Amino acid sequence: MKKTSLIILSIFILINNLVFLNLYSEIKNNIVVKVGESLVTSIDIQNEIITKLIINRQEITQENINSSKNNAVKKLVNKLIKKNEIKKYEIVNYNKKDLENYVDKIAKNLNTNISGLKKIFNQTGINYEYFVENHRVELLWNTLIFKIYRDQINVNIIDVENEIEKIRVNNNNVNLEKAKKNILDQKKTKK
Repeated sequence: MKKTSLIILSIFILINNLVFLNLYSEIKNNIVVKVGESLVTSIDIQNEIITKLIINRQEITQENINSSKNNAVKKLVNKLIKKNEIKKYEIVNYNKKDLENYVDKIAKNLNTNISGLKKIFNQTGINYEYFVENHRVELLWNTLIFKIYRDQINVNIIDVENEIEKIRVNNNNVNLEKAKKNILDQKKTKK
C-alpha cells in the first residue's frame, strides 16, 4: 500500500513538474506605445527591425538594430493609425496582384523564391505572415486614400486639348471625342 502510494505520489510530482515547468520562463514583452486601442510592444518593434534588415539585405547586428529602433517605432505607429482608419472606413479590397508582385520582388532581391523567403523569415524567428500583413495594410491604405480623394482629382484641360490636337493632326479628326475621353481617363489614373 505504501509502495503504490509512493509511486502515485512520484508520478504526480513528475507530471506536475513537467506541466508547470514552462510557467517559470520569463516573457519579455513590454508595451512601448498605445495608439487608440492598439498597442505597440517590444516584440512588435523587434519583428519590424529584423524584417527591415532582412529586406534591405543588412546584417543583423546590435549596431544596425539600435540605429533602426526609432524608425521602427514610427513605422509601427503609422501602421496602427492606418489600420484604425482602414477599419473605420471598412476597407477590405485591395489589389492582390500588387501584393504578389511585391512579395516576388522581395524574394528576387534576396535571390530566392517565395518558399525560400519563408525559410529566411523562419530562420530569423520572424513570422512570414507578419511581413505580408504589413504590405497588405499599405495596399488597403492606398485603396482608402484613392476612395476618399478620387473625385478631387483635377486635370489640366489645356494639356488634354493639346494632346487632342496632336491626335487630330496625326489621325485626321478620327474619333476625337473618344480620344478626348481616353486622355481624360488616363490623366485621372496617372494622378
